[in-house]
Amino acid sequence: MKKSEKRWKLLKSKPIFETKWMSLYSNDYELPNGKVAKDYFHLARPNYVLIIAIDDSDRIVVEKNYRRGVDDFVYELPAGWLDEGETPEEAAERELKEETGYIGKAEMVGELYPQPGFSSMKAYGALVRINKEDKGEQELGHDEHIDYELIDLDEVQKMLKDGKIKDMGFLSLLTLVRNRI
Repeated sequence: MKKSEKRWKLLKSKPIFETKWMSLYSNDYELPNGKVAKDYFHLARPNYVLIIAIDDSDRIVVEKNYRRGVDDFVYELPAGWLDEGETPEEAAERELKEETGYIGKAEMVGELYPQPGFSSMKAYGALVRINKEDKGEQELGHDEHIDYELIDLDEVQKMLKDGKIKDMGFLSLLTLVRNRI
């Protein structure tokens, strides 16, 4: 086995903070060289879906949301947590409908690790083909205000070049589906 393929062994995990949406642990590990590394923080969050929804004119749904973490408005893809017992496909279809009103059949295109250095959270990438005529109303939560529009892929490319799209999930999923759209 190559040196880089040896796993760290978890020795101790102490909860620091726990809520429904996030838990923080202080972990101690035995490293492959036998040394002990203490107080490595681990962030546990629920898994979620990222959605590229595209219509028959090659336009994708792009959301613009205020994000308090960076205190800025961010261009994003529709996304959301997986509910307990829900498949990633079901979550993608539900979240797309809630955030935009669009409906469609989700196809999984890959899995992403958003922050693998300190978090076990996983993102499932979905591609959903939509019909712009087959749309209902948004069903947003009390703390959600989501603006969205259908943007042509060429315009999305321009937004990328101009540095307007900074969301890692958007950039990663767009790369995964580029040969499918």
